[in-house]
Amino acid sequence: MDDLVKEVIPLLQYLIPGFFSTWIFYSLTAFKRPETFGQIVQALIFTFVIHGAVLGVGALCLWIGSKGFSVGSWDGKAEALWAFIVSACLGGLSCCLASNDRLHRWLRKRNLTRKTSYPNEWYSAFARQNRLVTLHLNDERRLFGWPFEWPSSPVEGQFIMSNPYWLDDDGGMLSFGAELLVIDSSKVQWVEFTRVEEVPG
Repeated sequence: MDDLVKEVIPLLQYLIPGFFSTWIFYSLTAFKRPETFGQIVQALIFTFVIHGAVLGVGALCLWIGSKGFSVGSWDGKAEALWAFIVSACLGGLSCCLASNDRLHRWLRKRNLTRKTSYPNEWYSAFARQNRLVTLHLNDERRLFGWPFEWPSSPVEGQFIMSNPYWLDDDGGMLSFGAELLVIDSSKVQWVEFTRVEEVPG
């Protein structure tokens, strides 16, 4: 048993930076956590990138130290510190790339993909269309306003509507005095995006 623990602990120490990056990514983005196997694969990919970057940083630090500028020795503590720094930066960079669609937009312009960086088409529509919306509810009512927040998928979560109005049968807006309204996405049948110049009555 002691031999197993001695073998497992160094392996966990080696993999922890990748799991830390994965945790940052899924904690700060709208992506759903995949099954355990998918998370392990992603953590292993992050681990490979992190330890490659740490090797590069170590080589650079040793080269700088050989030129006469040294602030300490490159040992296990220095490697662990740099692995933590790189894993935090890699997790943050992954979140940034997944939240603003810049990388996928650049790839789409070069016809390398048709996908976006968002978790699904539903989320992409709200993130890319900075517009007012009309929520067509299951009971035939219509709610108009600014989507302050929206659910990551159409089957779960809530809309938070800013300055909402009910729309009557003629398209007139009926205020009910609420500044914010939370409505469950299960009550929404479909969503209509509206340009500002097309605002009803």
